[in-house]
Amino acid sequence: MGQSIRQIKNRIKSVENTEKVTSAMQMVSSSKLNRMDMLLVAVRPYFLKVESLTNNLLTSVEQIESPFIASHQASGKILLCLITSDSGLCGVYNNNIFRVVDEFLRSRDKSKVKLVLVGKKGFNYFKKHEGVEIYNSYIGLNGKYSESSAKEILKLIIDKYLSGAVDEVYVAYTHFQSALVHKPIVEKFLNLDPQKGKVYDYIFDPDRAQILDELIPRYVWMKFRLMLLEAFTAEHASRTVAMKMATENARDMLQSLTLLRNKVRQAKITEEMLDIISSAEALKG
Repeated sequence: MGQSIRQIKNRIKSVENTEKVTSAMQMVSSSKLNRMDMLLVAVRPYFLKVESLTNNLLTSVEQIESPFIASHQASGKILLCLITSDSGLCGVYNNNIFRVVDEFLRSRDKSKVKLVLVGKKGFNYFKKHEGVEIYNSYIGLNGKYSESSAKEILKLIIDKYLSGAVDEVYVAYTHFQSALVHKPIVEKFLNLDPQKGKVYDYIFDPDRAQILDELIPRYVWMKFRLMLLEAFTAEHASRTVAMKMATENARDMLQSLTLLRNKVRQAKITEEMLDIISSAEALKG
């Protein structure tokens, strides 16, 4: 046996401490996941109704005068809002979104892409990249949704778009499908591109312009809010799964180390017994 009992006991103690930490983190992440998932489940149906109503109205109106829909001059300037986590230990959550963002940047002129970064991991990743300008970064949300922070981020995005500083806005986030299935995507956010579909004959009261002036900004807000909630929910789900796997691996290692300790102890006892028997036989001789 290559290791002494003391060395094995030290390793067992270290793994036990690790198992306690990962188990506690799993419970904390699971609790955060449940709270965020409840909020997401409450918001998503409302957004889908607003989205459906907005698309139906836009397809039923021939001429729409809205700064959120009008196309800018094709200068190619893009604002990309990237949503990542502030802390690690969440598996491949951040690496997956970095992969799709890198693919997006390779298909564009980097010098014309400006970044708004939500999360410390995204900031640390792109502050080392040359040729990509960072407009602003929002660090410290820690996967916790904040209405005021969401509105602050969206205000910056809309101001940059409406001022003509950028022509298009994209959001890179992780779409939450289930606790085990998340999909990193880069989705166009502005300008809005109404999907052609069935035309509805609406009667507008008050007038059409006033309704669209109130509905479209609400739709933009709800869409960005949903993106943040999906990203944060996926983050907590990824961390819960990662900590669960780490806890299970620690328990498997504990079983292996316990078995090894027993084998070493038995071998030590056998060795001592052989020494005693050999000594006794030598005295007889």
